[in-house]
Parts: sequence; C-alpha cells; structure tokens
Amino acid sequence: MIPLFRQLRQRLFQEKKISDYLGYALGEIVLVVIGILIALSINNWNEGRKDRKTEGAYYCKLLADFELDRTNIQTLYAESEYKIATSKQLLIDLEGMQKDKAFLIDNYIQSLRTNVFVPSKATISEIISSGNLNLLTLDVFKDRLLRYYAELDKYLYQLEINRTQTLDKAFSYENELILGYQYGDYVQRSLGPEILSFLPDSDWHLNKEDPYFKQFQNDLVFFVIMSEREKQHFDNILKEMDPLFTQLHELCSGDSSKPY
Repeated sequence: MIPLFRQLRQRLFQEKKISDYLGYALGEIVLVVIGILIALSINNWNEGRKDRKTEGAYYCKLLADFELDRTNIQTLYAESEYKIATSKQLLIDLEGMQKDKAFLIDNYIQSLRTNVFVPSKATISEIISSGNLNLLTLDVFKDRLLRYYAELDKYLYQLEINRTQTLDKAFSYENELILGYQYGDYVQRSLGPEILSFLPDSDWHLNKEDPYFKQFQNDLVFFVIMSEREKQHFDNILKEMDPLFTQLHELCSGDSSKPY
C-alpha cells in the first residue's frame, strides 16, 4: 500500500498536481500513524497480559505464604495449650509436695519453652522491593493486605514481649543452683559426686514458706497467663488473615469475578 502511494505521489509531483500530491502525502502519513498506533496497542496488550500473569502468580504465592503461616500458628497454638496444661498440673504437683525436685524442674522447663512465630513474608517483600505493588489491581484487596501486614507486625512485637518476660522470669532466681536447674541426670554424670557434694542444695519444694517455693509457684501462674495471651494473639492474627486467605483462594484459582 505504501509503495503504491509513493508512486502516485511521485507521478503527481512530476505532473505538478500539487493539491492532489498533498492529499496523497497526507494519506500516507495517516497510514503510518495508524500503523504506529496499532503496533503500540499490540505492545500494550502484550505488556498488560504479562502484568496480569505476574499478578496471578503473586496471588498464588501469597496464598502459599498464608497457608504456611496458618500451619505454623496452629502448631504454636497447640504448644501454648500444652504449656498451660503442664503448668496447671505442675501447680497441683507442687502443692501436693509428692514429686521430687528433678521432676518439678523438668516440667517447669517444659512450661517455659517458647517457640517464635516467624511469618513467611517472602512474597510481600518481593512485591514491595521490586516496585510491583501497582500490579495488584484490586485496590480494596491491596489495602487489606497492607493493613494485615501492619497489624501482623504489632502482634509479633507483643509476642516477643511475652517471650522476653517469660524468659526473664525463669532467670530471676537469686541462686539457680539452689533451685536445681543444674541437677539433671546428665549434669550429675558430668560433674560427678565429688563436685556435687559441695554445691548448694535445698529442699525448697517441700516447704511452702520457702521463697523459692513461692517464686516457683508464681512463675507457673505467670506462664499460664502468658500462654493464654499467646493464644489470643494467634487468634487475632488468624482473624485478620481469614478474609484475605479466602479471597486469595478465589484469586489464585482464577475466580476474580466477585467485587472486592
């Protein structure tokens, strides 16, 4: 088409038909512009298709992160319940004064152990650091997602405070040797009877008026409270996560027909 216009333009120019020449020249320019616009439209369509493909991949990766977090939270929630049950039973055992010190210390440590919840933030970190946040085209969903991660950081901070306070309690005894931390079987075998003979010891667990008995008892009550708070924080995280989790299932499976 363009070569034909070029031939006509040259012939008209040679015949000095200036007005017709300008008309054909203008038509040639219009064709070129239309061709450029079509090329740009095709390129934009391709880029848009790539962006939507990337967006869909992000939804599925976010869903995988959420699934992993939910599994970890469920595990930690069960551990919190175990610590509560252990601490309560240990309070009963301590009150009955029928258990030896090694048994009490071993279960005390079980009540003390606190695992850390480390959420999977790989995908949201990738989205933000790569500048691809604009690829998430559902604005309401995007706002919810960012708000969720902001709230999550608050709960993680509170969980860390709980953990720190619990550990501080465990190491607040004036003389841990008297408490009996060091008297596990493996320590006794390592130290031997000669050294154990001159290390301090006490039957504090048989005397309700002994400061160590009272502190030990108070610690166990504190562990119950902290574990209950852990459960509350985990419940709150799941509550914040659930709407997004449901929505991500639909978005990852391709069902984005619902308005969000």
